[in-house]
Amino acid sequence: MAEREAAAFLRRASITYLECCVSLMMTHLEREEVATILEKEADMLRTLD
Repeated sequence: MAEREAAAFLRRASITYLECCVSLMMTHLEREEVATILEKEADMLRTLD
């Protein structure tokens, strides 16, 4: 159970961190630019072995 709770905490923390990063990007870049960057990152993740 402790492993499951730790994994859940790390998942939530990771999502929160990602949301903060996206918010920071939005303060300095245009929305479309942020979307393009995130789409490229998502494509790289999908092809990661």
